[in-house]
Amino acid sequence: MFLLALSACGPEPVTFSFSPAVLEFGDVDFPPEMPDDGYAVEVLSITNTGETTGELTLPEPDPEVFCIGGFSEATYPADLGEVRPGSTYVLNVGLCGYPPSMQDQLVETRFEVRTDGDPAVLTVEVTFTPNRITE
Repeated sequence: MFLLALSACGPEPVTFSFSPAVLEFGDVDFPPEMPDDGYAVEVLSITNTGETTGELTLPEPDPEVFCIGGFSEATYPADLGEVRPGSTYVLNVGLCGYPPSMQDQLVETRFEVRTDGDPAVLTVEVTFTPNRITE
């Protein structure tokens, strides 16, 4: 009797996670002169928790709201490159503005980062309350 054992061999999984779960900027002052990186910069860490190198892409976030460090409107969609297993890609996320009718009100918005793994889209939730400063 001859036994043949077959096992399914496929690519190792690529999985990503990010932190913090929500970018909570809190109360943000918007004086007339915007800093180079935007107002109230927060750090978003995207980690490859899988077993294979994966790719990240940043579609254009709302340019009226977000300033992503190192990227301009001309560079979107931005290929963020490969992230090895256990490695983290860091994005500096600043605010460029806010919806005109939302001054002194809680703004809840989001932007996406696309992956070639699981999940295919990381949805980054963002909250802040804009305070317009006129001086």
